[in-house]
Amino acid sequence: MDDSDESFSESDQSDLEAEYDSEEGEEGEEGGEENDRNDEQVLQPWFRTFPPEEERRQPDFQETVGPQNMPNRNSKPIAYFYLLMTLNFLQHIVQETNRYARDFIASRERIRRFSRLHAWPKVGETTLTEIKGFFAVILNMGLVRKATIAEYWNCKLPSQDTSWFRKMFSRNRFQLVFKFFHLTNNNNIPGRNDPNYSPTAKFQCLIDLFNRQSQFHYKPEQNLSIDESLIGTRGRTCMLQYIPTKSSKFGVKVWMLVEAVTGYIIHAIIYRGKTDDPTPPGLTQGSYVVNNLLERAGLLR
Repeated sequence: MDDSDESFSESDQSDLEAEYDSEEGEEGEEGGEENDRNDEQVLQPWFRTFPPEEERRQPDFQETVGPQNMPNRNSKPIAYFYLLMTLNFLQHIVQETNRYARDFIASRERIRRFSRLHAWPKVGETTLTEIKGFFAVILNMGLVRKATIAEYWNCKLPSQDTSWFRKMFSRNRFQLVFKFFHLTNNNNIPGRNDPNYSPTAKFQCLIDLFNRQSQFHYKPEQNLSIDESLIGTRGRTCMLQYIPTKSSKFGVKVWMLVEAVTGYIIHAIIYRGKTDDPTPPGLTQGSYVVNNLLERAGLLR
């Protein structure tokens, strides 16, 4: 092979390599563009494809919905508190708390010398005004979070001082009222072996009051929903449920009938467990709960 053939072959080979490199570069650019588009699709934020459905009523729905039996517009906030926690029920709490305190102190054969129980008869039984203040403190504890109840009366550190609580109660008096706080007469509660025993007996009157007042002061829209809530607790009770999808995970489960638009609670039922709230034969738990809530709320026709 002469020099001309050799030079021709080398130049031809270089041209082929240059053409191959250009094709490979174009393919790389196209692949990069596809990857960029895929990344944009992945990183693109979620958005609603369709607008939310409008609230629609059936033609035969003629109920007057919304708040009912409301106080005047210029009423104080305490007037709205009394819509759910009536004065008669507060007086009932005063009566049962004092009853339990008397029974508890009388049942002690010997009270230690420096026990706080000595302060209860000295200061006197609780009153309606004191129970109102007790609820005010409990509600404010939900707004001002501290590690323990005693910390609300701690005045050693000025940066953590909450003087309002000290003005409402002394620490010992608040803890005594908290200790004796009662809603029902223990003498009227059946024992555990009694067929009429109910785990909710000590606070069922509060649930019944809430259901009555909730329905009395609000008429819901036509579209309703069934909701499941969990009141977080790790106390020793047969009603304790474990729901891993809830934030608390352990607690007492509550079935609620709510208005779909606002979430307003119309009726609530405490789930007492399979033993005390069995599902009737032939029904699933879901259908039984729906029918039970609608029937108790007076909405099943």
